[in-house]
Amino acid sequence: MKSSFIKRAAAALFALGCVALAGPTLAAQNSSNDNSSKPVTVGFTVYAMSGWVSSGKEGVDKVAKANNVDLRWASADGSVASQVAQVKQFISQNVDAIIIDPVDSSALGPQIKEAKSKGIKVIGTNVKIFPPGEQYLTSYVGPDDVLAGENETKALVEKIGGKGNVVILKGPLGQSATIDRTQGIENVLKQHPGIKVLAQRPGDWKREEGYNITASWLSRYGTKINGIISENDDMAVGAIRAMRQRRITNVPVVGVDGIEAGLKNVASGRQLVTNLQNAPLQLGMALQVAVNAVRGQSVPKKIMIHMPVVTHDNADQYMKQMYDNRQQFIDGLPELINKNLASGHYGQQ
Repeated sequence: MKSSFIKRAAAALFALGCVALAGPTLAAQNSSNDNSSKPVTVGFTVYAMSGWVSSGKEGVDKVAKANNVDLRWASADGSVASQVAQVKQFISQNVDAIIIDPVDSSALGPQIKEAKSKGIKVIGTNVKIFPPGEQYLTSYVGPDDVLAGENETKALVEKIGGKGNVVILKGPLGQSATIDRTQGIENVLKQHPGIKVLAQRPGDWKREEGYNITASWLSRYGTKINGIISENDDMAVGAIRAMRQRRITNVPVVGVDGIEAGLKNVASGRQLVTNLQNAPLQLGMALQVAVNAVRGQSVPKKIMIHMPVVTHDNADQYMKQMYDNRQQFIDGLPELINKNLASGHYGQQ
């Protein structure tokens, strides 16, 4: 009996010793598989350093710091050739991921395909990437631009009573943001035959182009213009400046993006509405998605972010969040982005 008890005790002690020995080994194995803090190298190329992109880079930098990212930033300055060269350089550097805010939605198919073939994750953001490049993307993170175009046009139509003459400042030809916002504008105008489009021209998202084009329209059409639809706030800022120089204050202007100048114009009544495309949130989310994909997590194939409409009544609220208390917002951005990705409510801010 005693001999049997001793044998059982010895066996138990042996088993405990095996567990104790196995414990650290298993922990070490789990530790070696945990790459949540592993450095990630990401190339990020943008179409240009517009006011919106410049605002968004603050969010990108914050998310990069929170995720141990070696960020390699490049601006194409509106040149497709420059952006092609930048993507090729990122591929040659063997980065872990490439994020593209494209100059032209159709221009980078071969480079995106090459990146994927070499195991590099490619994320599109802000401006859609069309086929054939689209099929090689790991994910796309961007705004609902059709809805934004509809929202700004509805506000203008209501303001001018459903009749009159409008002009349209468009983005660069070939960009999906231009295509989609124009589609949204046309969706609404088709429902209001009393509104005539006097002219429309691409202003390439630039304030100076918005100013120059609007100045020429004012010289040509004068008081026939009843409203200006701008596909972004930078061009709207230029349009407003052109009108103010001629002491024209009764022509409503609408825009998209919610950059600081746009929000200030809406708050002061110089601009009727904008749509808040939260640049730090969106571009920061694109980087977080890239990091998650590199670290082996499942990521959504497409993330569409709805933009809240900013009016005179709520402009101050968004000014406080985005600019007056900006550092507080930026500091909390990594946590907010991860929360939104977990919930699927991507535009919460």
